[in-house]
Parts: sequence; C-alpha cells; structure tokens
Amino acid sequence: MSSDRLKAQLAASFSLVLAPLALPQGLRLRKTAIRLREAPGARSGLVPGAEAQIRLLAVGESPLAGVGLEDQSQALTARLAERLAAETGRGVRWRSVARGGLTAAALREKLLPERAQELSQEPADLILIGLGVNDSLALRSARRWQRDLEDLIGELHARTGPAPVLLAGVPDMYHFPLLPFPLSLLLGSRSRLLARAADRLAARRARARYVPMALDGRSAELFCEDGFHPNRDGHALWAEQLTPAALQLLAR
Repeated sequence: MSSDRLKAQLAASFSLVLAPLALPQGLRLRKTAIRLREAPGARSGLVPGAEAQIRLLAVGESPLAGVGLEDQSQALTARLAERLAAETGRGVRWRSVARGGLTAAALREKLLPERAQELSQEPADLILIGLGVNDSLALRSARRWQRDLEDLIGELHARTGPAPVLLAGVPDMYHFPLLPFPLSLLLGSRSRLLARAADRLAARRARARYVPMALDGRSAELFCEDGFHPNRDGHALWAEQLTPAALQLLAR
C-alpha cells in the first residue's frame, strides 16, 4: 500500500471519531440548506461541426443534472461538448442522464433502467461519469465505491457499447462553503478517499482516465448560492480541466 493511500485511509478513519459532532450538523443542514432545482432545458443536443460526430454520454448526480443553473446548456456535459467540438472541428452529439441525490449504485439500479430505451438507441464514443458526492455523504468505503463504479461501467457498456470512460474527479468536500467544521473534515476525508479509489480503478483499465477536480472550493465565485453546487463558471472550468483527457481517450 502506498504512503498516500495509507494516509488517506487513516485520515478517513480518524475523521469518523468526529461523527457524533458532525452528524447533527448534517441533520440541521438538511432542514436549513437552500434547495436549488435542476436546470430546465433539453438534456441532449448537438454542437455543429464536421461529420463523424462524437457521441458523448454523461451520467451522474446533481451537478450533471445542472442543479442551480439557469439552463442545461450551462452544465458540464454541454460545456464539454462545446470544447470537444472546438478542439476537433467535429460535431458533438451529447446527452446527459443524471439526477440529484444518486449514488453510483442508485444510478445503476434506478435511473439506467428508467432510461433503458433511450440508452439503447445510440452507442457512445465517450462516457463521462460524474459521481462521488452522494457516496461521500453515505460514508461509502473505498472498496464498495470501486465495486459500484465497476458495476456501473459494466452496465453502461452493456447498454451503449464499450466506449472509453472519463471519470470526473470527486470534489474535495472539505472546501464546500456550506459545510461547517467538523462536518467538512468528515466529508472531506471521505471524498478524498473515494477520489483516490476512483483514480486506482481508472489506472487498471486500458480505456479509462480519472481527472482530479481542481476547482478551488475556497472560492465562493465558483459555487451557487447554496454553497454546495458549482455555478456556471465552475462548470466551465470543470469542462476545461476534463478536455485534454477526453481528447486522449477519443484518439485511442
């Protein structure tokens, strides 16, 4: 076991000592936090370009559902599609299958079956997965998280073909403006543990990449008013960070 992995596990284990203080904070936030809706607008689209279009499928939790945004065109999937079209000159046909509050397991067990007909209609050239916050909130273990991601990828490949997989980074929840200490420490330690686990999973797969989420969570300018979800600037920066890895996967 690497020293970084050991440190992450020790930090996550130590943070659980604070759970008796942190969990009441979480219960209070459930009652008092600002509730933002998922963005209106179509969850699929086409960015014009040359033929041999890129088919981008994104699945995930509330950020990919556009929570807190004015329109789906501001969300990560559409922004990444725009950047891929600009970089390649090709058209990009994108679609987003996402819902707030879902863990990796819930997405596979609930949302994918609901969207089964849509998913089977067209294969994907690139699959973007944006998850981890709700699994962190559930204090999911690294092993269980990896297994749930593996199962999700297998299910997506069965439905849409063996496209390369781009894992968007699990955000470091320690820096979420909404979260008070010690809840921020508990969830931050868990999210960092899951981030490292997702990175290891991607490293084992020939056609997968994990891209750490380098948003500066201490900057309020990148968050919606709820202090929990990225705003339009946060989504734009996130898409910029994912673009190089997406291009590398499409070139293989």
